[in-house]
Amino acid sequence: MMIKKKNLLIALFFLASCSNESSYEQQNLSELIQPDLNYFSSQYDCSLLGANNLNDLEQYIPKLSALLKNHSFKYQLEFYFADNQKNEIKSFIINVKNSEVIDREKLGLFINSENEIFQCLQKNNNLIATTLISKLDIQNSIFYLEILDCEFSSDSNFGTFKVASDYFFNLLNEYNIAYKADFLNSDSDSRNFYWHNLFNSLEDRDDFFANWVGSDESIEIKELFSGQSECFSSNSYIGYKVY
Repeated sequence: MMIKKKNLLIALFFLASCSNESSYEQQNLSELIQPDLNYFSSQYDCSLLGANNLNDLEQYIPKLSALLKNHSFKYQLEFYFADNQKNEIKSFIINVKNSEVIDREKLGLFINSENEIFQCLQKNNNLIATTLISKLDIQNSIFYLEILDCEFSSDSNFGTFKVASDYFFNLLNEYNIAYKADFLNSDSDSRNFYWHNLFNSLEDRDDFFANWVGSDESIEIKELFSGQSECFSSNSYIGYKVY
């Protein structure tokens, strides 16, 4: 069955490249495929104020959670800490998720006006997030995340990218890997997007690399994605569900 799917994909790409006309038609068809909205995401770049440190932030989180609960705050908050910070942690990212559009003013009140521990600047507002691959039964409250900042190539779009990600997902089903991948962008016309690789732990991430990255399928998928997009940066974080 997997061989048939693989041959079908190869045939589709071969047919799409037979002529400029068929390639143009194929691209038009792919543009009809739009991301499914799973949630909205807004991110803030944050820094600890003055002499505050990670212990001060940890002690403040229960107070923040109580404040949000008292105000019937329905958004989900996650804190991301870069995993390469060797010295004292002074910066982090707040990621806010919600099934509906996030109220920027309401959110800013709690993030910047109600504390003396940290200060934030908004990085992204209401990105549209689509889960393309999910092999996680439950997401842990502490997790490992990789964020890639990417752009589609000139003849690619979400539709062609979705075909590749579906093929990727089918190949991953042959492996016992706990993994989730989300696609985020500002709107359907944007050529820039973020790709989030999420693992429940660093051990799961290492298992993924040990079992998948060295395989022939991994090389094939890498070439397929590289032909459709270019990624300019990749950053890894330890994530915490705060609220």
